[in-house]
Amino acid sequence: MEGFFRMAFTGAAGSGFGMIVFHEGSIAGADVGGATYDGSYTDNQKTRTLEFQITMYAPAGMTPVQTGIPIAEPISLPFNGSISQDDLRDEKPTLLHTPLGPVNVLLKKVRDFP
Repeated sequence: MEGFFRMAFTGAAGSGFGMIVFHEGSIAGADVGGATYDGSYTDNQKTRTLEFQITMYAPAGMTPVQTGIPIAEPISLPFNGSISQDDLRDEKPTLLHTPLGPVNVLLKKVRDFP
């Protein structure tokens, strides 16, 4: 499940998009709101899920889709979760629970690594 993915997400107060990369157990990405993502994942073949730990770094002034309230100071928000490999392949949304609230995320693979 490695590669470059388009990321679309929706929370209670809005939506956004970005790009995220899964490569050799590492995650890196960014979104249109100015947040960046850094973390790691494991490919659990038994449960057919990608299990991840990720930190979202949000700059001051960014308006999170979960709250709709601009952030006064830069913050880092660690969270973890999992995404079904079948949902990822079939481009189905996944509900993720973040420190700011729930977010539905849809990932679509753009390409593999060369």
